[in-house]
Amino acid sequence: MKRAFLFILISLFIASCGEDEKNDPITPPAPVDLPVRTIANLQADTLNTGRFTFFSLRDSAIVPNSDSATSRWDIAFRATTVIINGGAIRFGQGGAMVLTGADFNALETLPEAGWRVDSSAANLAIPVGSDRAWYNYNQATNVITPIPGVVLGIRTADGRFAKLQILSYYLNAPANPNGFADRARVYTFRYAFQPNGSRRVK
Repeated sequence: MKRAFLFILISLFIASCGEDEKNDPITPPAPVDLPVRTIANLQADTLNTGRFTFFSLRDSAIVPNSDSATSRWDIAFRATTVIINGGAIRFGQGGAMVLTGADFNALETLPEAGWRVDSSAANLAIPVGSDRAWYNYNQATNVITPIPGVVLGIRTADGRFAKLQILSYYLNAPANPNGFADRARVYTFRYAFQPNGSRRVK
């Protein structure tokens, strides 16, 4: 009799545990932050040849100039000009937006609207010129300085997304560059690339 009663108690306990497990809400895993990659000393026409340096954000690598007429690259640099592989004059699905007053580390999701493409050499998604997009030029000191709080939203050639911030325009990213002595047209930037197609970039 005692054994039967004990068996009933154990069975009821197991059943109640099973019910509790069924009723417990499943907490989805917290999203894992994307890796932030820093690219140092990327030369952008330092020899004044007029050529762009093409770059793949997915592969974190320079793309040969021979592949410039393909969708293998996402972004390219020549002096202060930055182009995107998208629009009628390009070969990919790329686009860009200039976000001001942004915190790179805190920026979690890129906006749905506001994307631009390179429609002509004079009408680029990332405008060229001092105080028009990512940099300020001081004529007195001859220094190009990235504007604080500017983050570039990038849509890649294959329709993925990334956030990118230019940190320096000079070799080895000096804290106080000398515009007459330090080697310019050498980019240091950081970015986070989202491979799953969403606009979440944190």
